[in-house]
Amino acid sequence: MSNTENSALIALSALKDLEANRVADIEADKRSKEEAARRAREEAERKAREEAERLAKEEAERLARLAAEKEARDREERLRLQEAELRARAEQQARLAEEQMRLDAQVKLAEKKAKPVWLYVTIGFLVVGLGVGGYFANERFKRQDAEAKAAAEAQAAERAEQKKAMDAVLAELKGLKDEQDRLEKEKKGLDERLKNVTDETERQKILAEKAALDAQLAENTNKQKKNRGKTGGGGSSGGGDPKPEKSKGGITVKKNVDDPLDGL
Repeated sequence: MSNTENSALIALSALKDLEANRVADIEADKRSKEEAARRAREEAERKAREEAERLAKEEAERLARLAAEKEARDREERLRLQEAELRARAEQQARLAEEQMRLDAQVKLAEKKAKPVWLYVTIGFLVVGLGVGGYFANERFKRQDAEAKAAAEAQAAERAEQKKAMDAVLAELKGLKDEQDRLEKEKKGLDERLKNVTDETERQKILAEKAALDAQLAENTNKQKKNRGKTGGGGSSGGGDPKPEKSKGGITVKKNVDDPLDGL
């Protein structure tokens, strides 16, 4: 073999080495960029997941706080109604006792004078009237108490339904989070396989699988956003604004538009 041929072979080998080094540099740079993009994507997904968990936790705490506040308001309202009932009964009994004393005094005064029949008839009508008034007042208080208990039971059932719905949403969010973790784990496995693949067909297949996983991850993220939207709400179901106080039979009562007993 001549020196010219040797020189040509050496130059060709050097060119092949240079080309191989260039291809290797391009491939290494490409892998580096893919790895950086993967890390950035994973970091963004991690932050989105943590934000979703934080929002879900805050929403659960807000709902629990609203439920506790509503329960406290309901308890205060029941106590107020009970106090009003006791006060009204005491006033009714005091009026009855006062009227009885007045009637007794009139009877004694009348006994000292003549004993006309009309006085006893009047006394009888007064006693019957007071008895009937007391009966209807007592029935009214019983009806108010029954309605207050029914309203409290309805509110408790409503809170139970709200809690059940919130638990379902939170459970679905947890399922979506677990599914997202699984998809990300599969994606990491594909990235590891992609680092070592040499066959272009296999490489394209892995890239197609990664694209499918990216679509599933995006769909999972949208579902989580929709579920977080279900947990929103301004807490309008917690009760209406109290209206100005009004007087009812000498008793001052705060009016609430959501109180089924109000206006009785």
